[in-house]
Amino acid sequence: MRKYFLTVILLVAGFLSGTVAAQTVSGKVTDTAQHPVDGATIVLQMPDSTFIDAAITDSTGTFTLNHRPERYRLIFQHILYNTVEKEGTGSDAGVTVMKEKDYALGEVVVKGERPLVKVEGSRLTYDMPQLTANKLVTNAYEAVKQLPGIIEQDGTLTLAGAGAVSLILNGKPSSMTYEQLAALLKSMPASQVEQAEVMYSAPPQYHVRGAAVNIVLKGYKPGEGGLQGEVNANYIQMDEAGGNGGVTLNFTSPKFDVDFMYNINDRYSRQSMDFAALHTVDGKTHDIRLYNNAEGRTVSHMLRTGGTYKFDSENQLGLTYTTDFAPDQKNFIQAWGNVSNSANDNRDKNQMHNVALSYASGFGLKAGADYTYYSSQGTQDFADTDENGGKTAFVSDSEQRIDRWKAYADQSHTLPKDWTLNYGASFTYVNDRNTQHYNLPEMSGENTNSRIDEYTYNMYAGFDKSFGQQWSLSASAAIEYYQMKNYKKWAVYPAMQLSYVHAPAHIFQLSFSSDKTYPDYWTLSGTRGYLNGYQKSVGNAFLKPYTNYNATLAYILKSKYIFQISYSYQPDYFMQMVYLESDRLKSVYDFQNWDYMKMLTFTAVIPIRAGRWWDSQLSLHARLKHDKASNYHDAPFDNKRWAGIGNWTNTFTLSQRPNIKLEVSAFGQAGAIQGSYRLDPIGTVDAALRYTFAGDKAMIQLKGTDIFNGFNHLKTKVRNGAQHLDMGVSNYQRGLTVSFSYKFGGYKKKETKEVDTSRFGL
Repeated sequence: MRKYFLTVILLVAGFLSGTVAAQTVSGKVTDTAQHPVDGATIVLQMPDSTFIDAAITDSTGTFTLNHRPERYRLIFQHILYNTVEKEGTGSDAGVTVMKEKDYALGEVVVKGERPLVKVEGSRLTYDMPQLTANKLVTNAYEAVKQLPGIIEQDGTLTLAGAGAVSLILNGKPSSMTYEQLAALLKSMPASQVEQAEVMYSAPPQYHVRGAAVNIVLKGYKPGEGGLQGEVNANYIQMDEAGGNGGVTLNFTSPKFDVDFMYNINDRYSRQSMDFAALHTVDGKTHDIRLYNNAEGRTVSHMLRTGGTYKFDSENQLGLTYTTDFAPDQKNFIQAWGNVSNSANDNRDKNQMHNVALSYASGFGLKAGADYTYYSSQGTQDFADTDENGGKTAFVSDSEQRIDRWKAYADQSHTLPKDWTLNYGASFTYVNDRNTQHYNLPEMSGENTNSRIDEYTYNMYAGFDKSFGQQWSLSASAAIEYYQMKNYKKWAVYPAMQLSYVHAPAHIFQLSFSSDKTYPDYWTLSGTRGYLNGYQKSVGNAFLKPYTNYNATLAYILKSKYIFQISYSYQPDYFMQMVYLESDRLKSVYDFQNWDYMKMLTFTAVIPIRAGRWWDSQLSLHARLKHDKASNYHDAPFDNKRWAGIGNWTNTFTLSQRPNIKLEVSAFGQAGAIQGSYRLDPIGTVDAALRYTFAGDKAMIQLKGTDIFNGFNHLKTKVRNGAQHLDMGVSNYQRGLTVSFSYKFGGYKKKETKEVDTSRFGL
């Protein structure tokens, strides 16, 4: 391993020599009472009044301009304040005080509305405190779900028209999986999130491809600092009780930032399935009836701590440690019917440890190393009686261990005439070890002991260019070499984002991205698992990765209404489906490569507001999906179908003093397809009531999820030649949650001239 890291470091060191400075101007805007001014426009000019750049202050009054001439002029404008002009020479613009205008308009009220979204190159940037101010969210994951176009499907966040998204924390690559990052966000208070950057085509310096969301956590800002924290607790009553709680601490200062978070989660789950099939074997059709009920409980612990040391205003070193461990997971599955009566007792324990080191320089260099260790050990105690009275009982032990290393370096050059050059390299090595052993001698042929070594070498180059104040282009290409077992592949991944600002109220964005999705290591190990005497899951050591090509055209009206059309093409696509075997009375859940999956999506995001009492967002999606597999066992399929998806969130302010809000949200999906499956419509309704008190530091919330039990009736049909089956899945998501949180600490200085480092804070 050492020789690989040494090789990469030497290559990157030579590749990144001869850099020039990337410069910014940062500051803060307040009123005469030292309160932040939200939504002020800052225009950056040369001393001769030549326009250079512009920015808008966020909810804390801070701003960052991405250019810094040797000498410049700043113009501060706001509809409620007098215009201010000042000249400067450095990166720190300090604190600018704006005086309120003296309107003599009688009963006329002047109102301003902050834009919902800002277009910053290839990113749609959302001020999360502003976006979630009237949303009843409790953790960072729920806050991300409020972003326009983001939908949670099957436990995974997707971006309308672009499919599943990658999660990025503070703009830094990570060796943690999507599931591990999602678990971290679910344990993190929503108040910790400062910004979210939505990208349909992520720039290569993020070291992910395709759609992505970068979650930027709060850090030090001029005029603020000190110790801040939050304690929270949730009681959840579903079929059985559960809950979670934790504490978050942050200390920010001009020189260093430190954060700590701990969360414990006691989670109960229940799922049942009614399975009916006409299963044909050797010309004889069997009428299968099977019922499954699964219940589980997991107690997990999540801890994260980290710090950022600032050598000066532009050079920073960060180190974070994250761990997530569940020492005792229990899951019991009982099945009964005319082909199997079984009891399946599973016990598991797992742990994850991640250490990430990062460095950001004032001359455009960002580099880091990231290591993740994951281990899982499980025991399955299985007993079954078949339709003829035959009995089977066994105990299987399984174990998975993963070491994943990632090293990266990125360089950015700011060049004359609004050109920016970006390039970089990364190396990832994964060592995966999987074992599964059965205690029955006759099942020894199903024992597995596999090792997977995976190598990924990546280099990229790209540029950003502004053409006047209307056009901007971001383009890049990444060259990647991938090796795993006997699979070796060179690939090129182009990406492009073109923006056109016809006027501030009319913005167009065209993006194109390409990406590749690899199977998980457990599937590639070829292991098998038994759900009951009739159903089992099987791995596939020959499963190929699939490529995703995605193009999106978006129109943003008045910085809040979003309309878009997207097209996605994914050759060799795979997903897990059930197959009725033709030579024996067994059904198998497995992964197979298809010909392709195509999807055309139309999206509209429409915010609605009526005064201060009603804040609403309606998301509508129309989707044409085409799934084709010519070689899916002996049951090929070619399905195409339109589907509609809607999500409507409404927040009502019942009272401002006391602060009481009511939120009602609804989700619905018309009939859809997944491979050979045809899915019936589903819908859910949630409602929450929140009381905020103690100067908005304390909160009590009562929330009901899936009130009408709509998610409890997910029905699937397959009518594909000899494949004839019906599945009715019940997820039991209906529940009642009581939440409490309290924020404490923090102070504000009257005067300061520190540089805004919120973009780099952990």
